[in-house]
Amino acid sequence: MTKLGEATLKLLENSAVRKGLAELRVGIEKEALRVGRDDFMSLRDHPDALGKTLTHKFITTDFSEAQLEFITPAAHSVKESLEFLKELQAFAARKTEAGEYLWNASMPPEITSDETIRIAEYGSSNAAQIKTLYRKGLAHRYGKRMQTISGIHYNFSISDGLWHAFHEQCTSGSSLQDFRSAGYLGLIRNLQRHGWLMLYLFGASPAVDKSYLPSAHPTLSMLGDDTYFGEYATSLRMSDLGYTSVVQSELDIHYNSLCDYIEGLRGALATSVRQYEQIGVAEEGDYKQINTHQLQLENELYGSARPKRNTEEGERPIAALCRRGVEYIELRSLDINPLNPIGICEQQAHFLNAFLTHMTLAPSACITSAEQQALNDQQRMVAWQGRLPNLVLPAYGDGGLELRAAGHKVLDEMRVTAEIMDDVYGCTGHTDAVNAQAEKLDNPDMTPSAQILKGVKQKGSYTGFIAELSQNQTDHLKAMPLSSERMKFQEAMVSQSRAAYERVEGQPGDHSFDHFLDSQNKTDVLPPECLDGQ
Repeated sequence: MTKLGEATLKLLENSAVRKGLAELRVGIEKEALRVGRDDFMSLRDHPDALGKTLTHKFITTDFSEAQLEFITPAAHSVKESLEFLKELQAFAARKTEAGEYLWNASMPPEITSDETIRIAEYGSSNAAQIKTLYRKGLAHRYGKRMQTISGIHYNFSISDGLWHAFHEQCTSGSSLQDFRSAGYLGLIRNLQRHGWLMLYLFGASPAVDKSYLPSAHPTLSMLGDDTYFGEYATSLRMSDLGYTSVVQSELDIHYNSLCDYIEGLRGALATSVRQYEQIGVAEEGDYKQINTHQLQLENELYGSARPKRNTEEGERPIAALCRRGVEYIELRSLDINPLNPIGICEQQAHFLNAFLTHMTLAPSACITSAEQQALNDQQRMVAWQGRLPNLVLPAYGDGGLELRAAGHKVLDEMRVTAEIMDDVYGCTGHTDAVNAQAEKLDNPDMTPSAQILKGVKQKGSYTGFIAELSQNQTDHLKAMPLSSERMKFQEAMVSQSRAAYERVEGQPGDHSFDHFLDSQNKTDVLPPECLDGQ
């Protein structure tokens, strides 16, 4: 049930609350592989003209040296966020090496071998070395190919003013910080319940190059000599072929309270497992991973959404959450849409804002282990065959959910929120976005996954289809006009990153990397004041 309660609807009539709705903050992160004109992932260094990945605020790398990551600052305007993202990609397109283009899709191009996937490098400082070592650990744990998958992360927060207005109606006696954290965790639980809808509406990875898989897959069909596809698949990125892990599937991490989440995360960061012990931390002086724990670092935790808090210098993310609570959530289940030059469009962003706002305001009971299993099964089913006619999703309890009807129910209930947001913003963008998604429920051929699969079939190859699209889009980004003011800004960010990098590299280290890593692994991930409160 996602219907808003009467008390919530009454509160949404308040002018102060409505003002808070106009102060939502959105930040977007998007990954893109640098690919050569031979359609293979680049083995070249990160372009020097883009600055230093260790210290650039907005352009860095993810797992691979070839995997660019574009990061926008949090903004109140969807249009502003998307324009910033477009400018970052346009600047990068101009500055990439000759003969390279930006791969605008979630699943990678042809991969000849793991040796052709170069792990990202950041420098010689301890801070730089641990970033590279973390990625070496990911390679040993999950394989390099899985790490080449790219996506879009949508960072979303409600204004403090809105939280304060709702907190005043709270009778639990909790602090504003605890109330806000509980609200964001409620949002994540609702995302777990209804996140399958994101895969149906925005999934854009129904096919993959044959080289990604070690052998033939029992549920995928073959197209030509080099492509596997799912006839009704929406997001292979979010399926068992994507970010999956046996170890992580067994983690005892829940979102029913911040205390439960922190305690579960803390346990995963401190518990060694045999599978990773067999890999070992180092071999003949060469480090292979940070440690043998279930998670090397907090960011290794996969999932469709994470509670986040900006950290202070030298502070662990888990400690920041414990000290100051949840600040925003990171939605991680969005595929890159190859049909859009920057991977995401304004209509989608308007829908996401309405959807995430509604899921924050809607009731959100705690999730039991049995319900969690059913929710995982729902997501898995929609990833593999979400466009199957008359698909019935597994449900917690008796019976099942017919996808089309369940989707319409969610959209019908969130229209109230979309209409209120349109009234606040003086537009029709949120309601229009909801109506556009409803059309996809009635006509699966309108979904990105269906449109992309149609193009792949016409081309006869996944890599061929995405390569042609991406090259044209990169050329389009290169030709996109950037004002002299915006170019100066981008060049200033490059210069700042270089200066910051030189400061980091030039500082005499207090300890060798060996000692630094040892101290990191021996220190409790939570500070004493947080441990006292657990």
